[in-house]
Amino acid sequence: MDGRPLQGASSVRGIGSYERGLLAGLAQLPEPPQVSLLLSAHREPPAEVSTAVHPSMRRIPVIHPTLQPVADTLFVASALRGSAADLYHAVEFGQPLRTRLPVVVTVHDLIPFVMPRDYPWVRRARIPGLRLLCRADAVIAVSESTRRDVLRFTKTDPKRITVIPEGVSPVFRPASAEALQQLRAKLRLDRPFLLAVGTFDPRKRVALLADVVRRVRDDHDVALVIAGDQGAFTGHVTSELARAGIAEHARVIGHVTTEDLIALYTAAEVFVFTSAYEGFGLPPLEAMACGTPAVLFDNSSLPEVSGPAACMVPDGDAGAMASAINRLLDDALESERRRSAGFAWAATFTWRRAAEMTYDTYRTVLAR
Repeated sequence: MDGRPLQGASSVRGIGSYERGLLAGLAQLPEPPQVSLLLSAHREPPAEVSTAVHPSMRRIPVIHPTLQPVADTLFVASALRGSAADLYHAVEFGQPLRTRLPVVVTVHDLIPFVMPRDYPWVRRARIPGLRLLCRADAVIAVSESTRRDVLRFTKTDPKRITVIPEGVSPVFRPASAEALQQLRAKLRLDRPFLLAVGTFDPRKRVALLADVVRRVRDDHDVALVIAGDQGAFTGHVTSELARAGIAEHARVIGHVTTEDLIALYTAAEVFVFTSAYEGFGLPPLEAMACGTPAVLFDNSSLPEVSGPAACMVPDGDAGAMASAINRLLDDALESERRRSAGFAWAATFTWRRAAEMTYDTYRTVLAR
């Protein structure tokens, strides 16, 4: 399995959560497989390395990020040469140009191809991986929406694509009163707040988020907390908050620990998700698992992943989203109903189930 998403910046993003969850799910199986991780050279092995999950002897060179996806087709092929493994699982492209091993590829999204103007260099870097998909022995799509995109942009045989939803880690559950008190003191959160999570690159639409919060503040004295490393987008995020006139009511707190994220989810009045496109969309599920109502736009995979438990509004309609948030803030019974529905819905997404379906895919490929 390509373990590089567990190293570096990707380890705290969605792809890292996916691989970490999948490995945990595989470990719960009655006869768990032995997993060898292909890792980057000159980077520390991830914490997930154990007696059942060990590093491969061959390491992948690290080069400029714009060239890495192209070179990976050769680097991974070289690293797999002579391997005693039965199968190779590429969890984020990373597909070899040629190998004697059966290959399974997980596709999380094809956002650079769906939204090419927003991600031109990423799109160019991912073209080789996209073209190789049709060669994979099996493709795992994390949602039906992603499956449709794979069929739209590649010549992959539909019979070789399996939809396997992601899971929610069991650590995401309501935080204790003590944890909430510590969080509020640590971050100086002295009033009700709305929560947004993630890196606000173009598709996350921070300007739309700011507009929604501005409208809500016409009726409720709430703050906005944005958690997640904004990196190169920090200036854009802060300028959009200022443009909407809510800068003094917003906190951009950067990357947080899992413990603090759980407490933030629990303490928030409403989780707000303004993304224009998601291959899966784990944050709304995590929020619901922590007992917080989620409000999001109706697009891409979000209706199938968030289901009837979330408040879904027409895509891009800031007024509709603000109204949905206001209803939750005004109506305690509706808010509690959404909380209960969210608990039940999020509980159906487990990494054990994802691992069972993934292992079935492995067996199908090996039998073929």
